[in-house]
Order: sequence, then structure tokens, then C-alpha cells
Amino acid sequence: MVHLHKSLESAASKAAEREGRSLDQFVTEAVEEKLRHAQRHVTPIRDRGAPLDEDAVERA
Repeated sequence: MVHLHKSLESAASKAAEREGRSLDQFVTEAVEEKLRHAQRHVTPIRDRGAPLDEDAVERA
């Protein structure tokens, strides 16, 4: 269960109602969208102990 601040819950409920969805559906879709965005735009942290590949840095 997710707990939202009252003002955020109220705004989300109104937005969900305008879209004809339940609050649960609205929040689930918002989280899915956020996770898809994060998967496309977050670069994994490289192994900090690995030697630097200077050729790869120059190509980037």
C-alpha cells in the first residue's frame, strides 16, 4: 500500500476521475511510466575498480 500526502491524493483522485480510471489504476500507470523512463535514461554505474578505458571515453 502506498500512502500519499492528502493534497497529492486529492489531485491524483481528480485526475484519475477525469480519465475514467480508479486511483489505483492511475497510480499504477504513473509508476509504470516512471520506471520505463528511468530504464531508458539511467546509465548504470561502472565498476569503480576497473581500469579506465581511455579509448571508450574518447568515443563517447
